[in-house]
Amino acid sequence: MAQADLSRINSNIGALNALNSLRIIQNDMALRQLRLATGNRITQAADDPAGFRIAVKLNARSRGLSQAVDNIGDARNMLSTAETGLTKIKDLLLTIRDKLVSGANDTLGSEERLAIAQQVREYMHEITRLAHETRWNDIGLLDDSSPAASTTTASTTFYFQTGSDANETTIWSRGFKIVTTDFNEEDWNVNWTTAAATLEVKLTTAKNTASVQTYKVYDSASGSVSASASFSVADVYAAFGVAQQAGISSASDSTNVSASVNALIKNVDAAIRGVSDWIAGIGALSARLDTKAQSVSAMQVNVEASYNRIFNADMAYEQLQLTKAQILQQTAVAMLSQANLAPQQILTLFR
Repeated sequence: MAQADLSRINSNIGALNALNSLRIIQNDMALRQLRLATGNRITQAADDPAGFRIAVKLNARSRGLSQAVDNIGDARNMLSTAETGLTKIKDLLLTIRDKLVSGANDTLGSEERLAIAQQVREYMHEITRLAHETRWNDIGLLDDSSPAASTTTASTTFYFQTGSDANETTIWSRGFKIVTTDFNEEDWNVNWTTAAATLEVKLTTAKNTASVQTYKVYDSASGSVSASASFSVADVYAAFGVAQQAGISSASDSTNVSASVNALIKNVDAAIRGVSDWIAGIGALSARLDTKAQSVSAMQVNVEASYNRIFNADMAYEQLQLTKAQILQQTAVAMLSQANLAPQQILTLFR
């Protein structure tokens, strides 16, 4: 700081020093007020260039992690939608199995078996409807309906962005699909009767909907045997020996209802096994996503805390500094006033 010389009054160095100090104090006050008003310690890059760069990176990661938590929630909801549809389909398959076991008993006549076959047909219609209507953002989750084509990767694999950085994804590989053959989408609404002979419930691999899944099921006579996870309405009527009575010309009536229905039960068991595996896979992935959500949430809090310490203002400290600056401002103004009066003392030499 320059030293004042009282004998040279053309430049009032003392007053200039006081004025300079006052300007510095006022700039500091303005900075403290801005920090208190915005809540930010770094109000411009010049305040802390290195801290600003670090804070921007931390903020990007914090926001990415926050969005990842939302993504995980959406993924869980999507999987829950698929699980709900599959659970209802599983319940329908179990009901169909109960009806088949009932119909395999020779205490029933043709009329009773026809009624059971018609009831099973309606359950099969409902399975196809559920498979089609279980959707998320117009994406078919259980069947091969549009917009996802059955031959594309997008139709079998979903990539959930569960992290803030590139390629931090969790994959749901949809292993199965429930498809129908010779049964158009329009039939679900208007053509139930004409489709009665051709409607088929079929569990297939997602990548190749022409390939029917086979599973090991229990047979009391043969033990564990392979069975195809598909059955048609025509199969049901034929197994009960009432295809001709129902007017289904494409199927031949069974001469041994008990054996035919028991063979059909194996296929239903295979479908139940496949749907159960599907549900279990969704449940496992959902549990994994729950753990991922907890982990990402914890990381987001930690990153946000780091960002907060660098970028945001310590309000108590800034208020303390503002109070100090206000006191210094008052003393600086007083000293400036005194410094302006000091050169007048030289006038006593001219008296």
